[in-house]
Amino acid sequence: MADTLTATGLTITRGGRLLVDGLDLTLAGGTVTALTGPNGCGKTTTAWCLGLYDLDFTGTVTFNGLPSSQMSQRDVRRAHRTTIVLQPQDLLLEDSWTVARTLRHAAWALGLPRHQRRERAADVLARTRISHLARTRTGLLSGGERMRVALARTLLMAGPRLVVLDEPTAGADEELTEMVTGFLEEWVSSGAAVLVATHDPGLVERAEEHISLLTGTGEEAERAGGNEQGAAGD
Repeated sequence: MADTLTATGLTITRGGRLLVDGLDLTLAGGTVTALTGPNGCGKTTTAWCLGLYDLDFTGTVTFNGLPSSQMSQRDVRRAHRTTIVLQPQDLLLEDSWTVARTLRHAAWALGLPRHQRRERAADVLARTRISHLARTRTGLLSGGERMRVALARTLLMAGPRLVVLDEPTAGADEELTEMVTGFLEEWVSSGAAVLVATHDPGLVERAEEHISLLTGTGEEAERAGGNEQGAAGD
């Protein structure tokens, strides 16, 4: 599979702490890469940087052949509307909105034509088995139901090239975990590169590549297959 994203010398510092030091990696289309490490090591920050949602890093992230240093804000916005999708760990749901409004707004943000938004929202509601919750405010949902709303929102983008999932099965029951795994396989089959920050051993086992961000003990990030990439955590 062709490389969808590469990172060269990715270095991330937050609050004076070095989280990632000179990380080199490749995310190939049609594969899953697991990003692991202890809480606080920088998994979420790294995932957001690789998805170009957080541009506060040094080094280069190249997506679809275009280095991040050469991408304008318009280029980044276009990528987030058409080819890169993120499911954040904290879900970022507006509690006062209904599930249906949440999805219609997300469809609008993706630039879907008005006449397609309602139908597309209904489709992902059905696929995540929460159609009966469409008129319920997200603030009234259980944790698992909120995760399904976030997953439905992620599914709104048709044909993404890069899918970034941040702890998509944390606290999930067996049914939701199986659902996430099934959609992951759909993305892979369509040729997308999938990056999943996770503690879930099942997702790690499924991944073709594994990058571990370790604590700052002098250890290096380990990559499946025997390759090593330098990284440091807090």
